[in-house]
Amino acid sequence: MAVKKKVLMPLGIAAVLIIGGIIMFNPFTGKDEPKYKHEQDRMVKYLVQNYEGIKKVEFTEIEHNKMTGSYSFYATINNKIKVNFTLMGLDGEIYVNELSSRNHGHSLKKLDTPDEKPDISHIEVKHLEE
Repeated sequence: MAVKKKVLMPLGIAAVLIIGGIIMFNPFTGKDEPKYKHEQDRMVKYLVQNYEGIKKVEFTEIEHNKMTGSYSFYATINNKIKVNFTLMGLDGEIYVNELSSRNHGHSLKKLDTPDEKPDISHIEVKHLEE
């Protein structure tokens, strides 16, 4: 009987850990947090690909319109330029709008030719998870 307890106890603990792990990483838990980080990185790449002088991107707010499926990400570029990104669904096309009334004359300068291989490793990024 003691041998069965010694075998069943570790098996029971392993089963609880496995089930707990499945529940934590289950895509049906309703949490999109890992996806938001991926999307924010895509937006930073978009900025570096299309605009010059991007050194820092700080995401400040995320909104999801369940009716349209669109996402709005608000960010501050280089501590002075406020922008709004709109995505039509996660992994969707990225649209960016400068919030000019809040930028005190600062604006993004578009690159003459898009950078085909944007490198964001040197960009300071402050992600926002909801």
